[in-house]
Amino acid sequence: MSANRKISPGQWVLEIFTALLLVFLWVINLLPFRAKIALGLGLGHLLYLIPGSRVSIVRTNIELCFPELPRKEREDMVRDTFRHFGAGLVETVMCWWDNPRSIHPITETVGMEHLEAARSKGRGVILLGAHFSTLDISAMLVAKHYPMYAIYREQKNRVLNHFMVKGREKYLLGSIPHTSMMGAARRIKEGNPLWYSADQDMGEDRSVYAPFFGHPAATIHGISRLAKLTGAPLLMLATRRRSDNSGYVVEYLPAPDEFPLDDDVANATIINEMIERGIRSAPAQYYWFHRRFKTQPGMEKGALYRRSSLESGIGLNSLQ
Repeated sequence: MSANRKISPGQWVLEIFTALLLVFLWVINLLPFRAKIALGLGLGHLLYLIPGSRVSIVRTNIELCFPELPRKEREDMVRDTFRHFGAGLVETVMCWWDNPRSIHPITETVGMEHLEAARSKGRGVILLGAHFSTLDISAMLVAKHYPMYAIYREQKNRVLNHFMVKGREKYLLGSIPHTSMMGAARRIKEGNPLWYSADQDMGEDRSVYAPFFGHPAATIHGISRLAKLTGAPLLMLATRRRSDNSGYVVEYLPAPDEFPLDDDVANATIINEMIERGIRSAPAQYYWFHRRFKTQPGMEKGALYRRSSLESGIGLNSLQ
Protein backbone atom coordinates (compact mmCIF):
# COMPACT_ATOMS: atom_id res chain seq x y z
CA MET A 1 0.00 0.00 0.00
CA SER A 2 1.35 3.39 -0.96
CA ALA A 3 2.63 5.42 1.96
CA ASN A 4 1.42 8.59 0.17
CA ARG A 5 -2.19 7.46 -0.15
CA LYS A 6 -4.55 9.96 1.46
CA ILE A 7 -6.49 8.44 4.36
CA SER A 8 -10.10 9.57 4.75
CA PRO A 9 -11.59 10.41 8.16
CA GLY A 10 -13.81 7.34 7.84
CA GLN A 11 -10.75 5.17 7.31
CA TRP A 12 -9.11 6.59 10.43
CA VAL A 13 -12.23 5.80 12.47
CA LEU A 14 -12.29 2.24 11.10
CA GLU A 15 -8.63 1.68 11.93
CA ILE A 16 -9.01 3.06 15.46
CA PHE A 17 -12.02 0.78 15.98
CA THR A 18 -9.97 -2.16 14.66
CA ALA A 19 -7.18 -1.42 17.14
CA LEU A 20 -9.66 -1.25 20.03
CA LEU A 21 -11.29 -4.49 18.91
CA LEU A 22 -7.91 -6.23 18.80
CA VAL A 23 -7.15 -5.05 22.34
CA PHE A 24 -10.54 -6.38 23.50
CA LEU A 25 -9.89 -9.73 21.81
CA TRP A 26 -6.42 -9.87 23.36
CA VAL A 27 -8.00 -9.55 26.81
CA ILE A 28 -10.43 -12.37 25.98
CA ASN A 29 -7.48 -14.44 24.80
CA LEU A 30 -6.13 -14.52 28.37
CA LEU A 31 -9.01 -16.80 29.37
CA PRO A 32 -9.04 -20.63 29.21
CA PHE A 33 -9.76 -22.12 25.78
CA ARG A 34 -13.42 -23.04 26.22
CA ALA A 35 -14.23 -19.77 27.99
CA LYS A 36 -12.81 -17.59 25.23
CA ILE A 37 -14.52 -19.59 22.49
CA ALA A 38 -17.81 -19.23 24.38
CA LEU A 39 -17.27 -15.46 24.63
CA GLY A 40 -16.45 -15.33 20.92
CA LEU A 41 -19.70 -17.11 20.11
CA GLY A 42 -21.54 -14.61 22.30
CA LEU A 43 -19.84 -11.67 20.59
CA GLY A 44 -20.92 -13.04 17.23
CA HIS A 45 -24.51 -13.35 18.46
CA LEU A 46 -24.49 -9.68 19.45
CA LEU A 47 -23.29 -8.76 15.95
CA TYR A 48 -26.18 -10.78 14.49
CA LEU A 49 -28.66 -8.68 16.49
CA ILE A 50 -27.34 -5.42 14.99
CA PRO A 51 -29.24 -4.57 11.78
CA GLY A 52 -27.01 -4.00 8.78
CA SER A 53 -26.08 -4.99 5.27
CA ARG A 54 -23.94 -7.92 6.39
CA VAL A 55 -26.94 -9.65 7.95
CA SER A 56 -28.78 -9.15 4.67
CA ILE A 57 -25.87 -10.54 2.63
CA VAL A 58 -25.55 -13.64 4.82
CA ARG A 59 -29.31 -14.21 4.70
CA THR A 60 -29.39 -13.86 0.90
CA ASN A 61 -26.47 -16.26 0.37
CA ILE A 62 -28.07 -18.89 2.59
CA GLU A 63 -31.47 -18.47 0.90
CA LEU A 64 -29.80 -19.03 -2.47
CA CYS A 65 -27.65 -21.98 -1.42
CA PHE A 66 -30.10 -23.81 0.86
CA PRO A 67 -33.56 -23.21 -0.63
CA GLU A 68 -34.66 -26.68 0.50
CA LEU A 69 -34.40 -25.76 4.18
CA PRO A 70 -37.38 -24.34 6.08
CA ARG A 71 -37.16 -20.61 6.70
CA LYS A 72 -36.51 -21.08 10.43
CA GLU A 73 -33.58 -23.43 9.79
CA ARG A 74 -32.09 -20.95 7.34
CA GLU A 75 -32.41 -18.13 9.87
CA ASP A 76 -30.80 -20.34 12.51
CA MET A 77 -27.90 -20.82 10.09
CA VAL A 78 -27.66 -17.04 9.61
CA ARG A 79 -27.46 -16.57 13.39
CA ASP A 80 -24.94 -19.39 13.80
CA THR A 81 -22.80 -17.94 10.99
CA PHE A 82 -22.38 -14.80 13.08
CA ARG A 83 -21.71 -16.84 16.21
CA HIS A 84 -18.95 -18.81 14.51
CA PHE A 85 -17.57 -15.59 13.04
CA GLY A 86 -17.17 -14.29 16.60
CA ALA A 87 -15.40 -17.49 17.65
CA GLY A 88 -13.16 -17.12 14.61
CA LEU A 89 -12.11 -13.63 15.71
CA VAL A 90 -10.94 -15.01 19.04
CA GLU A 91 -9.11 -17.89 17.35
CA THR A 92 -7.39 -15.50 14.96
CA VAL A 93 -5.97 -13.53 17.88
CA MET A 94 -4.85 -16.84 19.45
CA CYS A 95 -2.91 -17.62 16.28
CA TRP A 96 -1.46 -14.17 15.66
CA TRP A 97 -0.25 -13.58 19.22
CA ASP A 98 0.08 -16.95 20.90
CA ASN A 99 0.50 -19.76 18.37
CA PRO A 100 -0.84 -22.00 21.18
CA ARG A 101 0.44 -25.54 21.43
CA SER A 102 -2.45 -26.49 23.70
CA ILE A 103 -4.96 -26.86 20.87
CA HIS A 104 -2.99 -29.47 18.91
CA PRO A 105 -3.93 -32.36 21.24
CA ILE A 106 -7.64 -31.50 20.74
CA THR A 107 -7.40 -31.64 16.95
CA GLU A 108 -8.45 -34.60 14.81
CA THR A 109 -7.06 -35.01 11.28
CA VAL A 110 -9.07 -36.77 8.57
CA GLY A 111 -7.61 -37.73 5.19
CA MET A 112 -3.94 -37.35 6.14
CA GLU A 113 -3.17 -40.19 3.73
CA HIS A 114 -4.21 -37.91 0.85
CA LEU A 115 -1.74 -35.23 1.94
CA GLU A 116 1.04 -37.79 2.38
CA ALA A 117 0.36 -39.25 -1.07
CA ALA A 118 0.39 -35.79 -2.65
CA ARG A 119 3.65 -34.81 -0.95
CA SER A 120 5.30 -38.08 -1.96
CA LYS A 121 5.12 -36.99 -5.60
CA GLY A 122 7.72 -34.31 -4.85
CA ARG A 123 5.97 -31.57 -6.81
CA GLY A 124 4.60 -29.50 -3.95
CA VAL A 125 0.92 -29.36 -3.03
CA ILE A 126 -1.80 -26.79 -3.68
CA LEU A 127 -4.15 -26.63 -0.69
CA LEU A 128 -7.47 -25.33 -1.94
CA GLY A 129 -8.75 -22.98 0.72
CA ALA A 130 -12.05 -21.29 1.43
CA HIS A 131 -13.06 -18.54 3.80
CA PHE A 132 -14.23 -20.49 6.81
CA SER A 133 -14.33 -18.79 10.21
CA THR A 134 -11.56 -21.25 11.14
CA LEU A 135 -9.23 -19.88 8.44
CA ASP A 136 -6.27 -18.86 10.60
CA ILE A 137 -6.54 -21.69 13.09
CA SER A 138 -6.62 -24.08 10.13
CA ALA A 139 -3.40 -22.69 8.67
CA MET A 140 -1.66 -22.85 12.03
CA LEU A 141 -2.71 -26.46 12.67
CA VAL A 142 -1.48 -27.60 9.25
CA ALA A 143 1.73 -25.57 9.37
CA LYS A 144 2.80 -27.28 12.60
CA HIS A 145 3.38 -30.47 10.61
CA TYR A 146 3.79 -29.08 7.09
CA PRO A 147 5.17 -25.53 6.93
CA MET A 148 3.52 -23.77 4.00
CA TYR A 149 3.08 -20.56 2.07
CA ALA A 150 -0.23 -18.79 1.56
CA ILE A 151 -1.65 -16.50 -1.10
CA TYR A 152 -2.98 -13.32 0.48
CA ARG A 153 -4.69 -10.10 -0.51
CA GLU A 154 -3.52 -6.85 1.09
CA GLN A 155 -6.17 -5.25 3.32
CA LYS A 156 -7.06 -1.59 2.94
CA ASN A 157 -7.31 -1.38 6.72
CA ARG A 158 -3.66 -0.72 7.64
CA VAL A 159 -4.01 -1.84 11.27
CA LEU A 160 -5.62 -5.13 10.27
CA ASN A 161 -3.10 -5.69 7.48
CA HIS A 162 -0.13 -5.11 9.80
CA PHE A 163 -1.30 -7.57 12.45
CA MET A 164 -2.39 -10.09 9.82
CA VAL A 165 0.98 -10.18 8.06
CA LYS A 166 3.05 -10.10 11.27
CA GLY A 167 0.83 -12.62 13.02
CA ARG A 168 0.92 -15.14 10.19
CA GLU A 169 4.71 -14.96 10.07
CA LYS A 170 4.64 -17.07 13.26
CA TYR A 171 3.29 -20.15 11.51
CA LEU A 172 3.67 -19.63 7.75
CA LEU A 173 6.84 -19.84 5.68
CA GLY A 174 5.64 -16.67 4.01
CA SER A 175 2.73 -14.83 2.41
CA ILE A 176 2.63 -14.35 -1.36
CA PRO A 177 0.59 -11.50 -2.92
CA HIS A 178 -2.27 -12.77 -5.08
CA THR A 179 -0.76 -10.93 -8.05
CA SER A 180 2.52 -12.91 -7.90
CA MET A 181 1.67 -16.16 -9.67
CA MET A 182 5.26 -16.80 -10.71
CA GLY A 183 6.34 -16.41 -7.10
CA ALA A 184 3.68 -18.93 -6.09
CA ALA A 185 4.79 -21.35 -8.81
CA ARG A 186 8.41 -21.06 -7.68
CA ARG A 187 7.54 -21.96 -4.09
CA ILE A 188 5.46 -24.94 -5.21
CA LYS A 189 8.25 -26.23 -7.45
CA GLU A 190 10.55 -26.10 -4.42
CA GLY A 191 8.26 -28.75 -2.91
CA ASN A 192 6.28 -26.50 -0.56
CA PRO A 193 2.54 -26.65 0.17
CA LEU A 194 0.67 -23.50 -0.89
CA TRP A 195 -2.72 -22.40 0.49
CA TYR A 196 -4.86 -20.67 -2.14
CA SER A 197 -8.53 -19.71 -1.79
CA ALA A 198 -10.93 -19.68 -4.72
CA ASP A 199 -14.27 -18.70 -3.20
CA GLN A 200 -14.49 -14.95 -3.76
CA ASP A 201 -16.02 -13.07 -6.67
CA MET A 202 -13.16 -11.26 -8.42
CA GLY A 203 -15.19 -10.20 -11.45
CA GLU A 204 -15.25 -11.53 -14.99
CA ASP A 205 -11.69 -10.58 -16.03
CA ARG A 206 -9.98 -13.24 -13.88
CA SER A 207 -12.82 -15.74 -13.73
CA VAL A 208 -15.15 -18.10 -15.52
CA TYR A 209 -18.71 -18.97 -14.55
CA ALA A 210 -19.14 -22.34 -12.86
CA PRO A 211 -21.91 -23.80 -10.68
CA PHE A 212 -21.71 -23.21 -6.94
CA PHE A 213 -24.56 -24.70 -4.91
CA GLY A 214 -26.42 -25.03 -8.19
CA HIS A 215 -25.96 -21.41 -9.30
CA PRO A 216 -23.42 -19.71 -11.59
CA ALA A 217 -20.56 -18.06 -9.71
CA ALA A 218 -17.55 -16.15 -11.05
CA THR A 219 -14.68 -18.49 -10.15
CA ILE A 220 -11.00 -17.63 -10.55
CA HIS A 221 -8.98 -19.79 -12.93
CA GLY A 222 -5.61 -19.14 -11.28
CA ILE A 223 -5.55 -22.37 -9.26
CA SER A 224 -6.10 -24.71 -12.20
CA ARG A 225 -3.53 -22.85 -14.29
CA LEU A 226 -1.05 -23.01 -11.40
CA ALA A 227 -1.66 -26.75 -11.13
CA LYS A 228 -0.95 -27.14 -14.85
CA LEU A 229 2.20 -25.04 -14.64
CA THR A 230 3.69 -26.88 -11.66
CA GLY A 231 2.18 -30.37 -11.87
CA ALA A 232 1.28 -30.06 -8.17
CA PRO A 233 -1.69 -32.10 -6.91
CA LEU A 234 -4.69 -30.28 -5.46
CA LEU A 235 -6.29 -30.99 -2.07
CA MET A 236 -9.19 -29.24 -0.38
CA LEU A 237 -8.39 -28.13 3.17
CA ALA A 238 -11.50 -27.88 5.35
CA THR A 239 -11.25 -27.25 9.08
CA ARG A 240 -14.27 -27.14 11.37
CA ARG A 241 -14.99 -26.79 15.07
CA ARG A 242 -16.43 -29.79 16.80
CA SER A 243 -20.13 -29.42 17.54
CA ASP A 244 -19.40 -29.07 21.28
CA ASN A 245 -16.59 -26.54 20.60
CA SER A 246 -14.08 -28.81 22.35
CA GLY A 247 -11.59 -28.83 19.47
CA TYR A 248 -11.16 -29.07 15.71
CA VAL A 249 -11.34 -31.45 12.78
CA VAL A 250 -8.86 -30.84 9.94
CA GLU A 251 -9.90 -32.64 6.75
CA TYR A 252 -8.09 -33.13 3.44
CA LEU A 253 -10.23 -33.88 0.38
CA PRO A 254 -8.45 -34.93 -2.84
CA ALA A 255 -9.29 -33.57 -6.28
CA PRO A 256 -10.46 -36.02 -8.95
CA ASP A 257 -7.62 -37.81 -10.73
CA GLU A 258 -8.38 -36.02 -14.01
CA PHE A 259 -7.75 -32.53 -12.54
CA PRO A 260 -6.56 -30.27 -14.10
CA LEU A 261 -8.38 -30.57 -17.42
CA ASP A 262 -7.86 -28.40 -20.50
CA ASP A 263 -11.16 -26.59 -19.92
CA ASP A 264 -11.24 -23.66 -17.45
CA VAL A 265 -14.97 -24.07 -16.83
CA ALA A 266 -14.63 -27.79 -16.12
CA ASN A 267 -11.75 -27.07 -13.73
CA ALA A 268 -13.70 -24.31 -11.97
CA THR A 269 -16.65 -26.69 -11.62
CA ILE A 270 -14.42 -29.26 -9.90
CA ILE A 271 -13.01 -26.60 -7.58
CA ASN A 272 -16.47 -25.34 -6.61
CA GLU A 273 -17.68 -28.90 -5.99
CA MET A 274 -14.73 -29.47 -3.64
CA ILE A 275 -15.41 -26.23 -1.77
CA GLU A 276 -19.11 -27.03 -1.56
CA ARG A 277 -18.31 -30.44 -0.09
CA GLY A 278 -16.16 -28.80 2.57
CA ILE A 279 -18.88 -26.27 3.39
CA ARG A 280 -21.63 -28.86 3.74
CA SER A 281 -19.77 -30.54 6.59
CA ALA A 282 -20.34 -27.40 8.73
CA PRO A 283 -22.27 -24.77 6.72
CA ALA A 284 -22.63 -22.21 9.53
CA GLN A 285 -18.83 -22.10 9.88
CA TYR A 286 -18.44 -20.75 6.35
CA TYR A 287 -17.91 -17.03 5.81
CA TRP A 288 -21.22 -16.17 4.10
CA PHE A 289 -20.48 -12.44 4.44
CA HIS A 290 -18.98 -12.13 0.94
CA ARG A 291 -21.22 -11.40 -2.02
CA ARG A 292 -20.32 -14.66 -3.74
CA PHE A 293 -22.88 -14.16 -6.52
CA LYS A 294 -22.16 -10.47 -7.09
CA THR A 295 -21.14 -10.87 -10.74
CA GLN A 296 -23.76 -12.55 -12.91
CA PRO A 297 -24.11 -12.95 -16.68
CA GLY A 298 -26.59 -10.47 -18.11
CA MET A 299 -27.29 -8.77 -14.78
CA GLU A 300 -26.19 -5.57 -13.09
CA LYS A 301 -23.40 -6.20 -10.57
CA GLY A 302 -24.78 -6.92 -7.13
CA ALA A 303 -28.41 -7.14 -8.29
CA LEU A 304 -29.05 -10.38 -6.44
CA TYR A 305 -28.20 -8.70 -3.15
CA ARG A 306 -31.01 -6.19 -3.45
CA ARG A 307 -33.90 -7.58 -1.49
CA SER A 308 -36.37 -6.78 -4.27
CA SER A 309 -34.60 -9.24 -6.59
CA LEU A 310 -35.27 -12.27 -4.40
CA GLU A 311 -38.70 -11.13 -3.27
CA SER A 312 -39.87 -10.64 -6.88
CA GLY A 313 -38.69 -14.11 -7.84
CA ILE A 314 -35.63 -13.03 -9.84
CA GLY A 315 -33.29 -15.84 -8.91
CA LEU A 316 -30.15 -17.48 -10.17
CA ASN A 317 -31.96 -20.55 -11.46
CA SER A 318 -33.46 -18.41 -14.20
CA LEU A 319 -29.96 -17.89 -15.59
CA GLN A 320 -29.21 -21.57 -16.12
